[in-house]
Amino acid sequence: MASPFPHDMNSLIDLDMQETIPQPVLNDILSKEPFKAIPGIINIRDIGFNASPSLRRGLIYRAGALHSIPASSAEILKNELGIKLIIDLRSEREVVRFPDPEIEGVKYVYLTSTRVPSPIDLNDFVSKGGEDGYVKIYKEILEIHQPSIRAALAWIRDEETPLLFHCTAGKDRTGVLAAVILGLVGSPKEAIAHDYALTRVGIEPAKELLLVMLKAWNKEWSMETPGMAEFSQIKASFMLRTLQMVADVYGGMEGYVKGVLGFSDEDIVNIRGKLR
Repeated sequence: MASPFPHDMNSLIDLDMQETIPQPVLNDILSKEPFKAIPGIINIRDIGFNASPSLRRGLIYRAGALHSIPASSAEILKNELGIKLIIDLRSEREVVRFPDPEIEGVKYVYLTSTRVPSPIDLNDFVSKGGEDGYVKIYKEILEIHQPSIRAALAWIRDEETPLLFHCTAGKDRTGVLAAVILGLVGSPKEAIAHDYALTRVGIEPAKELLLVMLKAWNKEWSMETPGMAEFSQIKASFMLRTLQMVADVYGGMEGYVKGVLGFSDEDIVNIRGKLR
């Protein structure tokens, strides 16, 4: 049946963050795959939905923060999605201020990054529509969040049960881990970039709060500050450039997983087999 609220997804994911997605269209999209309509969770979706047959559905979920979910939503994660592991990619400060709920029967993993992220320099975002700045951020995420990325891949290899990983918005740290998994299993780069860009729609319900958080990183920033408009965007091109960086620096996602994370050829075969 056709949607009662016609929309072009490609146009929506390209929409400037300052623009508003009409509520009927947003409600329609967020009620359908790959999104999951779960109260209290923004930007939650099954990354296998658009990556099939490369990645099977119902195994890997990504999301924004979980700290404010009601008990009923925790039950949905556990019983309807079958989540067995939650990996929290947030900073120690975020975790202390807004801890995830304990869900009986679901393992929770939080592993600190190897160092504190570098301060954001808006000058990095002035050129190329912000692509250079985001490639720099995402390369650093690959470097400092190795413990969490390694834990996710080890779980897939050893347990083969559904897992969910999240940060605050489900955009940057979460987007990079999703790209690692999708890249390793062989999803086309366009599919990986599309999964990333869906966050533009997924965070719309909390967009105003997230824009305030971006500005809060530096009290002197405003939307008129050079680079700020680009920094606040979500574009498929950010991920496409990141994937090219991974190819140039690590020889591709398999090269990163083997050379940086330390997985063997046998591990790679096993992980891909479980994902597919």
